[in-house]
Amino acid sequence: MKLSTRLRYGTRAILELAKSSSGKPVPIQWIASKQNISPSYLEQLLARLRKAGIVKSLKGPGGGYTLAKKPEQISLLDIELALEGNLSIVKCLDDLSYCDNIDYCIARTVWEKMRDMLVEFLEKQTIADILEKEKELLKNKKNMRPRRVRRRK
Repeated sequence: MKLSTRLRYGTRAILELAKSSSGKPVPIQWIASKQNISPSYLEQLLARLRKAGIVKSLKGPGGGYTLAKKPEQISLLDIELALEGNLSIVKCLDDLSYCDNIDYCIARTVWEKMRDMLVEFLEKQTIADILEKEKELLKNKKNMRPRRVRRRK
């Protein structure tokens, strides 16, 4: 199972906005270059995130994007729903007419449970949580001492 490119890139863009949340709009070109995402693709993602009320945009000189909510109010589930519309792991969970075995398919109960667990996990993971984990990683990286390499004589 793979997460969509939309979710991965959208999350990276939101994280970039959260890190540069000085209140000033961040140009799309800057986000695109920092995250190595095509500006045109990023524009599509940010349009969906704006429509969902996760980001705000300001047009014109000095324009760009800002978060519409605090990082602790934005979950990965919010981003997934804004970009994908739902959390579809198998078609039969979304479209009951998709399969004739819907009423007695034991595998479907497993897929439902998996989806529910994934929804619960994504709902609990906020942008603020991810940024905090990044701070810890960077702090631990700074505190690590480089290994000394012994030279042979």
